[in-house]
Amino acid sequence: MTTRGITLLELLIAMAIATGVIAIVTTFSLDVAEFGTDLNARLEGERDLALTLRTMLTEVRSMGPGENGAYPIAIATDTEFAFFADTDNDGIFEQIRYFLDGTTLKKGVIEPTDDEPAAYPPANEIVIDAARFLVPGPVFSYYPEGYPPDTGSLAFPIDLNTIRMIGVSGTTDIDPLQPPLPATLSIYITIRNLRGEI
Repeated sequence: MTTRGITLLELLIAMAIATGVIAIVTTFSLDVAEFGTDLNARLEGERDLALTLRTMLTEVRSMGPGENGAYPIAIATDTEFAFFADTDNDGIFEQIRYFLDGTTLKKGVIEPTDDEPAAYPPANEIVIDAARFLVPGPVFSYYPEGYPPDTGSLAFPIDLNTIRMIGVSGTTDIDPLQPPLPATLSIYITIRNLRGEI
């Protein structure tokens, strides 16, 4: 009767196989965790953009002249839109500015001064990130009276007095080279206080 033990060679082979299995499982776990992080960031970007569009809907619909008598729309480009609205319901119209800075849509707010006439000093602008992970490109489009598909957007440079509707569209994508796929959210906002006036 012979007793058989584990040889050093068998032990080394078993350890190599175990190490390989552990490496594969670890790599898979890290890939799944990274995908989950990317997915979470993408969903957060989509949520932020959806909330921003909802906020803009309310603000743009209620825009009006600035406290200094300025026209309700101050700036209208494809990556920047500034207007006057009472966002904090204090009876005073702030200047609101949305603009694309790299891959972040930012929101700036300037409270008017108490001077006569009131002023909106750019140095007083408070800027926050509104939505992140946007694909760089046009965000804003502008339309005259009528529904956008029927009228087509206004050509740049735009006569601010002809704008009656704003189109806002953003595509979120944390990494264009990796899944998940990008998501695009869009909205058309009619400016209530300017309808029919030219």
